[in-house]
Amino acid sequence: MKLYFVCPEKKKTFPSADYALDPGYRIQEEDIGSRTLQGTVRLTSDCPLCGKRHVFAAEEVLCPLNGENHGS
Repeated sequence: MKLYFVCPEKKKTFPSADYALDPGYRIQEEDIGSRTLQGTVRLTSDCPLCGKRHVFAAEEVLCPLNGENHGS
């Protein structure tokens, strides 16, 4: 599944299926039925916009289903 990221160099959004959750992530339960992912997501290939490998907080990753950040 592709997720959407914002390149910190170019400030533009791009999709990628090349990512991994770093060890130590957790799912935080907020309200009944409401959960957020806490941890870091790492690109496993180079960013298509700047060519670097980025690491993102889970809250910075855009949900492909609704275009919103996981943390919102």
